[in-house]
Amino acid sequence: MDESDRAVRLARVKALAEETFADGLKANRWLHRELPLLDGRRPIDLIRTQVGARMVEDLLADIAWGATL
Repeated sequence: MDESDRAVRLARVKALAEETFADGLKANRWLHRELPLLDGRRPIDLIRTQVGARMVEDLLADIAWGATL
C-alpha cells in the first residue's frame, strides 16, 4: 500500500510540474534540482511523504500563479 501511495503521489506531482512548466523536460529538471525554498532539498525527494508532496504542490501552485519567490 505504501509503495502504491508513493507512486500515485509521484504521478500527481509530476503531472502538476509538467502543467506548471508546460514542458516535461523542464519539469523533470526542476523536480531533481536542490531548491533554496525547500532548504536545499530536491522536490523529488520530498514527495516520498504526503506532507512533502503537499509542500511541493504548494510551491508549484505559487509558481503557476506567478508568485515572487
